[in-house]
Amino acid sequence: TRFKSNRKLYTALEANRFYFEAFKDEKSKQVLTKIRQSLEQVPSEILLSELSEKEQLAYWLNLYNVTVLEQLTLMYPIKLLKNAIDDDDSFLNIKLLTVAGHKISLNYIHHNILLKKFGKNKDVMYGLYQGNIGSPNIRKEAYTGENVLKQLEANASEFINSNRGVFHGRKDKLRVSLFYKQNKELFPNFENDLTKHLLYYANGSIRRNIENASSIKANIEDWTITDVYGTSRTYGGGINSNSAAMLDSANSTVNAAIGGDAGKGVQAANMGF
Repeated sequence: TRFKSNRKLYTALEANRFYFEAFKDEKSKQVLTKIRQSLEQVPSEILLSELSEKEQLAYWLNLYNVTVLEQLTLMYPIKLLKNAIDDDDSFLNIKLLTVAGHKISLNYIHHNILLKKFGKNKDVMYGLYQGNIGSPNIRKEAYTGENVLKQLEANASEFINSNRGVFHGRKDKLRVSLFYKQNKELFPNFENDLTKHLLYYANGSIRRNIENASSIKANIEDWTITDVYGTSRTYGGGINSNSAAMLDSANSTVNAAIGGDAGKGVQAANMGF
């Protein structure tokens, strides 16, 4: 496999990747749609108040991330996601989901549920995979009530200690990800609050750069899709992408998230409307 060069030299090899090509045919795309629909339906089975706060958080993050993956497979092949994510008509703004009888968008989950309800823990933002290198990683496993805080901590540490999270600018200037500006409600006194947050996770030279910075500018961005092949490759051979096998595997992950580790028999969360 020959990878093509990327103009974002400092971030091109960062972030983990998703094998979007396995979801090119309609059968495979339905795998993610079925998981998303299953997650949409579960709030009718139990009230939100019957779940712990961590179980609720895991539910909303899983619903958000699987919907992002579903929408990106529908757009694929696509290389740059700036218009898909950052424009007014972004798929994040469209009311794609019906939860507890209410039509909601991914940005509603992001800003009106996750940040407002769970935002005391700033690590929540690192659970929001958006499909581009400049966003936090997608995890290999679902978020669970038991592990969600540790999972978010791991994402936070990886992101902050990467070039796409924090980068030393000229002189004593510090560059940070545009993603922090997109979550600025978590940082009312932006530079001071963000500095404290970054220092909690920063290591080595990154920590020293943060400590010595006189100002912060949120201008690191990389809109390249986190496709294994960057949506531009020469390839041959194959990989097992049997849709039935993928659905079984994916359903096992979802069941662990909303049935097993998220409460032993608990199937979902009600929005509480």
